[in-house]
Amino acid sequence: MSAPALPASDRGVLTAQLFRYAQDMEELMRQHSRLQRQHQMILQSLGKDAYGADLLPRLLMQASPMYWVTDVQGLVRHSSSQLRWQFTQKVGTQVGCNIAQLIRVPHAISLQSLLKRVAEQAYAANAVHCRVEMAGSAPSLKGTVWDALLMQMQEDGRVDIYWFLSPAVAGEENLLLAQSAFVHAVDSDHGVMVANPFGTISAASKGFCRMSGYDESELVGDNPRMLSSGRHDGEFYQNVWLELLDAGRWSGTIFNRRKSGKIYLQWQTITMVESIEGQVVSYISATVDLSSTETSSKKLEALAYSDVLTGLPNRRMMAEHLEHFFAHAALETDALALMFIDLNRFKPINDDLGHDAGDMVLQQVATRMRNALPQDHLLARVGGDEFVVVLNGIAQRDQVEIFAAQLQKALQPPMFIKGRKLSVGASIGCACYPSDSEDMANLLKRADIAMYSAKRFGIPFCHFDAGMVGTDKPNLERDLWLALERQEISLVYQPQIRSDAGSSVRGCEALMRWQHPIAGEVDPTLFIALAERSGAIASLGNWAVEQVCRQLRVWREQGMPEITLSLNVSLRQLRDADFAVFVKRALETHGVAPHLLEMELSETQAITFVPADTQHIQVLRDIGVRISIDDYGISFSSLSRLNFLSISSFKINPQCVQDLAHSADARAISNCMIAIGRAMGIEVIALGVETEAQAHVLSEQGCHVIQGFYASHPVSADALFQLVTRN
Repeated sequence: MSAPALPASDRGVLTAQLFRYAQDMEELMRQHSRLQRQHQMILQSLGKDAYGADLLPRLLMQASPMYWVTDVQGLVRHSSSQLRWQFTQKVGTQVGCNIAQLIRVPHAISLQSLLKRVAEQAYAANAVHCRVEMAGSAPSLKGTVWDALLMQMQEDGRVDIYWFLSPAVAGEENLLLAQSAFVHAVDSDHGVMVANPFGTISAASKGFCRMSGYDESELVGDNPRMLSSGRHDGEFYQNVWLELLDAGRWSGTIFNRRKSGKIYLQWQTITMVESIEGQVVSYISATVDLSSTETSSKKLEALAYSDVLTGLPNRRMMAEHLEHFFAHAALETDALALMFIDLNRFKPINDDLGHDAGDMVLQQVATRMRNALPQDHLLARVGGDEFVVVLNGIAQRDQVEIFAAQLQKALQPPMFIKGRKLSVGASIGCACYPSDSEDMANLLKRADIAMYSAKRFGIPFCHFDAGMVGTDKPNLERDLWLALERQEISLVYQPQIRSDAGSSVRGCEALMRWQHPIAGEVDPTLFIALAERSGAIASLGNWAVEQVCRQLRVWREQGMPEITLSLNVSLRQLRDADFAVFVKRALETHGVAPHLLEMELSETQAITFVPADTQHIQVLRDIGVRISIDDYGISFSSLSRLNFLSISSFKINPQCVQDLAHSADARAISNCMIAIGRAMGIEVIALGVETEAQAHVLSEQGCHVIQGFYASHPVSADALFQLVTRN
């Protein structure tokens, strides 16, 4: 029976959340890396070993009286003292010989093939279980059969193969049962446990039993779920299994529960064991109890509940805080307001200046908001540039608005990051208990809906309203991802006219338009910003490149004279390593001369370029594509600073053009830019020309290419063809 379909409004919210979570993935991975590093540092500072994925082989080496260490060719580097005695009764004579002299593998696979498989296996941390027969070098052991666990270990770039040996039981071919001997040999406070491929426990060491409080007889036949602390959700365990299946091992900190009910923290590694035929035989778990030092347990638990970057409570802490509230809430006395906060203008900062600058912004934002709130209210960072505030004991809208205003005020002053003056704002949505919802999941969802409404309508704060649910208001951020597939995106072309050559057409700029089935024509400024924020700009930009190359070919086939066709490029596109290859392929596919294609980069983008960006631009230049700077004059940057990009042209921004007819300052600025451009051999185009007076001033100053409503509104491809051929 299929699950009931979600209402359209709920599907929209869910889709938007999924996109935001996808955007957060890179940030979450970086946080995970920081958490692991801090965890190791804390353990080391407390005098503990920084345990890693090699915990199991180290425990087996301490426990097993019989083992070899060989290189990938089988040359023996080291062996246990008992093996040395059994073989030769003379210390050290095995070292340097090949293991082929000591054993044989009674399988179809050769010894060298087995060594190669372990040395080159995709899963460096998993183990291979096979049976070997002792050769004639040891008279007392000749012909005996042994179970062998082979594991690869790497140190200082060198690959070694560890052979752990245990006498095989005659007539017993079950490798899973044979592994019990390895488990029981570990006599340590650390624990080892083996489970079959379906997760059923088959053996446990004494140390594991002491740690868990269970006898082995109570553990065998049961599932490790019996040890679950309840601190980890289903997604956590699902990720553990996914990593096991994908990488052959998992290691990390985990909370488990003893038989007494006490929760404790442990470091755990789980190793996949395969047979010589490549089938999964078992999973062996090695664990270290980290709770013996109370301080370390508290510190590690604090890490699990804190956002590493900002020091704020994380999503997990926020969820547990809300769970506790709802578990004890009484409608007569308890109240709560939840604010969802999403930063504005953060993504361009992160993309243009890099993650380091983005991290510094997030840290300053966290500090400012924390200082703006009383300590009895919770502020958490739940991912990316999203924060949640839980206002305890408050449910009156006017009270919530006071706190929202305090947060907005705290974010108003500019930040100075890496020598740049930066400003961010926030969109805040709020939902209250019990008036807006009486359960946690809906309260979170409705605060999220309110936040999106604030962002959509460009207001700083929005309360949840029942009218926001079940309406036909489109979710533009979600729909933008589907717009290309639904053929809602199109291009129009705005001519660039030469005023000194009989109004001939120099070229045109391709402009993107979105015809939404409900909202109608969406403002390009709005949906381009949404595309940048959501990541859809890359697919939209690549589609535009393909379309303009196709259109240039069509115009050529129709007999239209050659013109330059320009289009805007985002930093996300430019920084894609495959972008230049994509452009070259599109040009070649449609037989377009590269010099007819002009890529426009905004001045604000250009002045933040890092060396890698200029390299990407040089690749485009090498192809033959022209480079133009759009909206020049917005940041009043030095043209000589931008000229290292070998630009072909730049566009005077509309703000400079707007006041030309009645402002001497505006005329002085434009005259200066035009003169510099001419002196440097760079073509100058005036953008946003709307009146004859503006066109006249520009012509007198020496700018003879104009783009704007005075010359022509954006037109269709067919209309542009008529305009060019008519002229």
